[in-house]
Amino acid sequence: MRTTGGRRYISSLALRIAVSVAATGCIALAAAPAPRLYTVEHYDVALQSDLSRRRLAGEATLRFHSLSDEPVTALELDAGGLEISSVEEGKIPQWFERQGEMLVIALAKPLYPRESRSLSLRYQAGPSAGLAFFPDQVYGSAASAWMPCNDRPGERATLSLSLAVPADFRSAASGRLIATRSAGGQSVADWQLDSPATPSFYGFALGTFPEKTSTAEGVRLRVLGVGPEVFEPTTAAIRYLAERTGKPYPGPAYTQVFVHGDAARSLAGGVALLPETCAQGLSKEPEKLWLLARVLASQWYGIGIAVKDWSDLWLSEGVSGFVADAFLGQRFGAEAYERGILRSRQIYDRLRAAGKDRPLSYTEWTTRQDAGGDIPLHKGVCFLYVVHELVGETVFWERLRVYTDAEWSEPASSEDLQNVFRGAIPEQRKGGQRGGRDRGKATAKNLGSLFDLWVYGIPPDTSSNKESRR
Repeated sequence: MRTTGGRRYISSLALRIAVSVAATGCIALAAAPAPRLYTVEHYDVALQSDLSRRRLAGEATLRFHSLSDEPVTALELDAGGLEISSVEEGKIPQWFERQGEMLVIALAKPLYPRESRSLSLRYQAGPSAGLAFFPDQVYGSAASAWMPCNDRPGERATLSLSLAVPADFRSAASGRLIATRSAGGQSVADWQLDSPATPSFYGFALGTFPEKTSTAEGVRLRVLGVGPEVFEPTTAAIRYLAERTGKPYPGPAYTQVFVHGDAARSLAGGVALLPETCAQGLSKEPEKLWLLARVLASQWYGIGIAVKDWSDLWLSEGVSGFVADAFLGQRFGAEAYERGILRSRQIYDRLRAAGKDRPLSYTEWTTRQDAGGDIPLHKGVCFLYVVHELVGETVFWERLRVYTDAEWSEPASSEDLQNVFRGAIPEQRKGGQRGGRDRGKATAKNLGSLFDLWVYGIPPDTSSNKESRR
């Protein structure tokens, strides 16, 4: 660890970060879109790839049921830039129209309470922010870019995905590989995701990837696109995350696909997309190792613990980023940890200067993309750093383990995290104790003020509605 002088520096940084937000404040925003009146239970998707035309041809069947006490006459799906050619129930065509990135389907027969039904859609998909094409690979990192879906955070569904590709291609996708077969001169890989997950974390990759395998902490490691140089740092990150979170890696296997471009995305079923440049110089370039660890950490925070609402996306992005910074500190020393925090602070400062600041619990969203971006990640890291400095090293990690255990396999909210930390500190600290790293200076009152300001956008000295959030 750093010397006493270094410790004073860290505390000063935490103070400057906290004060900078207090100086500008945030505004609590309007409510999120109205909930949808149905839920999807299962997606069955088949994709045919045509790399020369940079197109995917898709067929998707959605099994869904009503969440309403009244008949539902229309469904709204997230469909990105998909070109929808038909929507049918059985052999009966259903009327549909596009509204921006949404697909609205008017049901020929209303969906009644407790009724379960299925729709089949045919469509085509081309290059977009969530679907990348190259001559030797294609990958999907945002589900609505390659399949119609109900991509709301509270949604969880299982997935069957068939990928038809050239015979010399390898594939990875959300779930487990259950079969490979030949059809029409192509190789077809059938993937099955048995644990329900938010569609936002569905994805796949196809390409002429070299493949390597290993094991780490009882987990089967599969790497596509680069060599075995990533095994040791990945193993170290898995071990660190298990120790810090109190939960072992959540699954029997982890596949890292190193792709062209700048994709950095954790996917349900133990898959990660990473830029191929990330694998070069991992032992000497902390930022690359941070990216590898942050994407891995999303298997815990984002997939293992989903968020109840995109408003709280920072619980995935920010927590994963902060844990990755802590891993750098363990791997390279305290200065690497400090540089990681400073990097997030500098990015956040630029966003604030550009007028892009907002509360971490952001409610003025319509899609995941609206709720995302650099704010949940880098402002989230800065906020957790301030909380860490306030409550102390031991309390912070002990409370994070309590939160992880309590919310595992459940959707979480900012209030859930706040309640866990508030339960470990007194209402008011007596005696003005000062000193060691683990003799935290937090009280329930000042911790609550931090959450009010950073997370909910309630300015200092504004008492209205504070208690309603606790």
